[in-house]
Amino acid sequence: MGATRQYVWLIIFSLLLHLAGYFMLFKKMEPFLYFFYLTSWWSYIFFIDALVATKTKRLLILNKHLPFLIIASCGFWCIFEIMNIGLKNWFYINLPAEICYRYTGYFFAYGTVIPAIYITKTFSQSLFEKIKTKPFRIKHYPFYSMSFGIMFLFLICLFPDYLFPLTWIFLALILDGCNYQRGYASFMKDFTDGNPGNFLAAMFSGLICGLLWEAWNFLSISKWIYSVPFFEDLKIFEMPIPGYTGFLVFGLETVAFVNFLDGIRSSRRLLSFVAVIAFVFSMLTFTLIDRYTVFSYAPEIEDIDFIGKEKLNYLKMAGVRTSFGINTNLLSLQERVDMKLLHLKGLGLQKYLKLKGQGIKNIDDLSKLDDTALSKIIDEDNMRRVRVYLKAAKKAVNGG
Repeated sequence: MGATRQYVWLIIFSLLLHLAGYFMLFKKMEPFLYFFYLTSWWSYIFFIDALVATKTKRLLILNKHLPFLIIASCGFWCIFEIMNIGLKNWFYINLPAEICYRYTGYFFAYGTVIPAIYITKTFSQSLFEKIKTKPFRIKHYPFYSMSFGIMFLFLICLFPDYLFPLTWIFLALILDGCNYQRGYASFMKDFTDGNPGNFLAAMFSGLICGLLWEAWNFLSISKWIYSVPFFEDLKIFEMPIPGYTGFLVFGLETVAFVNFLDGIRSSRRLLSFVAVIAFVFSMLTFTLIDRYTVFSYAPEIEDIDFIGKEKLNYLKMAGVRTSFGINTNLLSLQERVDMKLLHLKGLGLQKYLKLKGQGIKNIDDLSKLDDTALSKIIDEDNMRRVRVYLKAAKKAVNGG
């Protein structure tokens, strides 16, 4: 009875935390408004974990293994961040300029990946556990699975603009082949037993988490924007519609990694090695993200020159630190025009100043540029990123 009460209180806490995230975002409470994505995801993880625990009588995420799980999850996701440096399929906007806030955000945001998919899979497992299929196996499965996974990785590196979807497949093949060979839990082992439940639950959890990732990212200030080749239009939230199929496979990829971690759980030395490697790899990746994937930082209020000095001093005294903390009702008409250009799809202060230096005074002026001209002005050679801002400007001008 005492344990159940504990889980109920955790459910209540998670709901309050979730609502607090929305409150701080809409009230523009700095620096908390930049961590809306974190409060949304961790409150979701707490909620589902507590809900599952009311039946199982134990927490699967919020236990002594949580620090390891966050580190492993962060390192796991950083594999894809490294891949993205070459692919350039997404980029980050409006990140906190302070490195302590930014790295904390990276660490705990990427640290939600495994807990979110794992707990969602556990919660939804009952939907699929009764499904049975005719048992089958693939002869020499580990060899073929790992070989194809490695081959797909090389193909991605050789033809990134065309074979980027393989990014969400190659690691699943390598991991599941390795797991099967070592006798760990694996999807192929499930299929040889005629039990596809884990496979289906993993894909389902990937899709559910994918929808939530995109929804909460869409509402966030610090967020990612996609610039995927051939799929620059027809988006739900920020994600191109075909991209949602990738979440199905990513669910498999993540659960395969969890199966690997469970397989080595008996070796503390190996787990410690994985944790150290994941942490060091994550820190190195963060520096590369800052250099190659971050497009803009949240403009610091002292760097904004289009707001009158007296008004600027008032805002500083009120505790406003960045442009996103400003109540635009306090601004003049021209200041609002400048602010809209500054904030357009996370354009950022540096690009804004470059545009102003070339006589681009507002979003309407920006919408009249072509992609070559804008590329030269803001010094951005990735034309897919450039087109994101031209389309956003045209949409704003046309009242979209």
